[in-house]
Amino acid sequence: SIAYQIEEVMHNAAAHPVRQIAEPEGKILDKTQLLMLLITVLSLLSSSLGVSNLISANIMERSREIGLLKALGATNLAVVLSVLAEIFIAGILGGILGYVVGIGFAQLIGENVFGSGIAVNPYVIPIIAVLMSLVLIIGSVPAIRMLLSLQPAEVLYGR
Repeated sequence: SIAYQIEEVMHNAAAHPVRQIAEPEGKILDKTQLLMLLITVLSLLSSSLGVSNLISANIMERSREIGLLKALGATNLAVVLSVLAEIFIAGILGGILGYVVGIGFAQLIGENVFGSGIAVNPYVIPIIAVLMSLVLIIGSVPAIRMLLSLQPAEVLYGR
């Protein structure tokens, strides 16, 4: 369509797209986008594993506290909601800090490599929030299962 527009503007000119250059560039761009998607998925999986490890370690450290809460009458739901609230507060603070630092690095790299700033798209924030929530929920499942299996008497007596 661009070649046709050029021919309309410039009389006695024949415009043809250079497919030998355009097609390989398109294929490279497609492969680059696929690679970035793969890196994103692997980053989310590794983040989930990291979150799971941190929460499990936290629950093991606080097992006596959790056992005491259960012994005093706290339901499993109340304990789980308390732990999830802590997880999400830390996740939100970490997400905000990560977003700000990421934007800063993107601007720095954009200026140094491309000579211009990177456009900040506000539509990315809800996507980041959803992905962060999924990572936190998926990462907390093994720790929550461990939390539910804690028996107050065993934990308090140190068994």
